[in-house]
Amino acid sequence: MKHSDINMVTGYLGTYSSPLSEGIYRFTLNKDTGILSGPELFYRLPDCKYLSLYNNLLAAPVKSGDEAGMSLLDIGGGEPSLASKIYEEETTACFVTQDGDFIYSANYHQGIVLIYKKTDGGLILYKRIDIAPGAGCHQILFHEHYMLVPCLLKDEIRIFDRSRDYCPAGSIFFQSGTGPRHGIFTKDHRYLFVVSELSNELYVYRVESGIRMTMLSVTPLLTQEQTKQSLQSPASAAIRFSPDERHLYVSTRFTEIISVFQVQEGQVQLIQQTGSGGIHPRDFVLTENGAYLLAVNRTEGGLVCFPVDPDSGMIGPECSRIPAPEAVSIVLNEA
Repeated sequence: MKHSDINMVTGYLGTYSSPLSEGIYRFTLNKDTGILSGPELFYRLPDCKYLSLYNNLLAAPVKSGDEAGMSLLDIGGGEPSLASKIYEEETTACFVTQDGDFIYSANYHQGIVLIYKKTDGGLILYKRIDIAPGAGCHQILFHEHYMLVPCLLKDEIRIFDRSRDYCPAGSIFFQSGTGPRHGIFTKDHRYLFVVSELSNELYVYRVESGIRMTMLSVTPLLTQEQTKQSLQSPASAAIRFSPDERHLYVSTRFTEIISVFQVQEGQVQLIQQTGSGGIHPRDFVLTENGAYLLAVNRTEGGLVCFPVDPDSGMIGPECSRIPAPEAVSIVLNEA
């Protein structure tokens, strides 16, 4: 699969282990037409359910027997080369992010955050932060010199001070049964938006200073009728901004929808709810120009590309789709 055309974008899918999936898959998107091509198996890696791409280094969880940990692939040459692999976990992490020096993983089942350091000799374990078994650690966010960890099953976001060796620095608390899953800061870090998996709500906070925040609003993502009609308890998942941050997008599984919000100075207004094109939309991304939204449906429907009106933020009818069994994470390489 060659990608020399300047109108083509390469993307990668992380998957759950299953007879239908073998690891990381690669696909392409035509930025002019919205047509998807592929996928092809890019690298065999069991249970690589979240991906992080940074400067041609692709990080993903890995599992081998009773061990789990982190893998780092160099994809700078177009094809994957294993840069390092390390086993320090019992179950695979559900979230991974990285910067130039470190890889950070949130482990839902073990209730831990692990920080791996990139060295010339490979990955080494730099720091282990034990929160609580079964805490449901689901993401890692950074704000100034703080690290925030949404703990879905503890109904709080734990905060750690990176300038003080990651010592505890406080929490953002939620009502029992809320299940904060993922959050996103505006680029200027004046506002924090948090989506809850269990209560299916959108929380908006204004950042006052440091980690002091004021909650501005709580907006239900679903009506009572939508919840009643769902065959399983609805579970909101991913949250993303449009490139200009005028619109916010949230996926909800088991109602199989993507909600679109208009955003202005921390105020949100629901303007659209549309189908994800399949079943179990755990993740999605928008292209850098905001022209397309790509939704990953784990159970049925595969990877679906939708056009987006950059001005209104509204999602249009699908452009194309490709198979993506058990895919639950997506990254685009638009560099």
